[in-house]
Amino acid sequence: MTGTRGRLMSRLVGGCTAVALLATTLTGARALVAPAPAAADLPRETERGVVVELADGDRFELRVSRNLREVRGRRYDAATGTWGERTVVLRRKNLYCGDLDARTAGTSVAVIAECDRFGYAEDQAPTHSQALWSDDLQTWRVHRLEGEAYEEPGISPDGRSAVWPQHQGYLTLTPAEGFVDRTISLPGQEYTSTATIADDGRVSVLYGASDPSGAGCGLAVATRLGDGPTVRQVLDVNDACAESDLVNVDALTALFGYPDSPAHLATITRADQTSPWAVTGIAPAEAPGLVERSGLAGTTYVHAAGLPLVALSSPDRRTIEVQEYDAVARRWGPLRPVTTLPGPCRWEDAFSSEPFGVLVAQVRCDGRATALVSTDGSTWSSVAVTRRPLGVSADRRWVSASTRRSTSVFSRERGRVVLPVGATRRCDLVLPSGPDSAVRLTTSRATGWPTVLQESTASGWRRTDTAVPRARARRDTCRRVGVDLYRIVPAYLFSGRLRGTTLSVAPRGDGWRVRRVRY
Repeated sequence: MTGTRGRLMSRLVGGCTAVALLATTLTGARALVAPAPAAADLPRETERGVVVELADGDRFELRVSRNLREVRGRRYDAATGTWGERTVVLRRKNLYCGDLDARTAGTSVAVIAECDRFGYAEDQAPTHSQALWSDDLQTWRVHRLEGEAYEEPGISPDGRSAVWPQHQGYLTLTPAEGFVDRTISLPGQEYTSTATIADDGRVSVLYGASDPSGAGCGLAVATRLGDGPTVRQVLDVNDACAESDLVNVDALTALFGYPDSPAHLATITRADQTSPWAVTGIAPAEAPGLVERSGLAGTTYVHAAGLPLVALSSPDRRTIEVQEYDAVARRWGPLRPVTTLPGPCRWEDAFSSEPFGVLVAQVRCDGRATALVSTDGSTWSSVAVTRRPLGVSADRRWVSASTRRSTSVFSRERGRVVLPVGATRRCDLVLPSGPDSAVRLTTSRATGWPTVLQESTASGWRRTDTAVPRARARRDTCRRVGVDLYRIVPAYLFSGRLRGTTLSVAPRGDGWRVRRVRY
């Protein structure tokens, strides 16, 4: 949801698909109550919004209303484990907002709401974006951004100042001056940029810059205080002018590359707020020791929080091998075998808009789909997913694979647990509901569309009273089920010859909610 314009290339990684991303660090079987922020302390995306973590352990969620007319916020109290009431953060006449992004320091939050007048189109650059800031999360200061503005804000470590990039300049908010629009010369600017601000109001703009003489491209940094002289640096970063993401994490850290794939992510930092910037971490895909292979079963990268980044590849499109990245030594370890499959094999597109909690790669060998899953980074399981897609919990913490008689649930907590329940009918869908439990969408008769949600027990399936939206399929019959992981909550597509329905399953209180997904 956040920052879609200028970040579309994060979906693909140099011909290698990032098939498993950072895991959320949640606890409890129904962990969707208050998900933790994502990698590198960046805000965690939600449906139509973001969640940021505050210094006191609380969280704050910003979300656009369904009609795009309001930006609303609510606070999560870590002490009580409850969310507060939603309040209106932004509403303007004829203003429609889509994407949101935010940065936080202490209990202050700086936000960009990407907005347009009279309507909002996600494939067009917004021209009426709004800068928002609050230090109490109750009262908000708002200022319209000039021109096309859609990059994330920066916030000072003390939370009292903020900066928002905009066309040919930036907007600052400081205690002494309030909101001020400033222009700045950014010679050779290419594609995305980001900006940070120090406690004294000193702004650094980072951007890819091409050399006018054609000598190459570097990551440029322009730093200045107020309207004073600009101090310039050029850092050596590969592909600095490519259409990659450049985002600030805080006033001392920025990331260049593809945040969805740490293998292709360089780190730029400075020691303190007055120090020069430097590249302190190259992208692992450029680190020594990697045996990089090309082709349909070439190198693909997989990782999850708390586990090493791994590179999977095949020398012969049959034997799958793995390498682990040593983040301390900044080099790759030796190749070791994972499994041998009946070839020829090729990696399947398994893009997920949100992180998984375990390592997952999908491969198709001799026409059969297989998932390679590891819960610890060392031991890998190979499970067939030809007839049904992997089951993925709403928070992507757990995944499962089912046969007619059993279901394997993969989790960091328990590893692989095999349940004595399966998917017996053509369009049955089994999803993990915990490290050792599952739910099943099934039909009330031998054929048809999902009408019942069941929970697993030691003795079999038990029906719940959860309502399941009925498919508008007339006489058509469900023939297959697929998964859509592009959405925040995974969606499952049930298809017949001519008709279909798409459903999502997520925890709700002590039970479940099944919703029809509309595109």
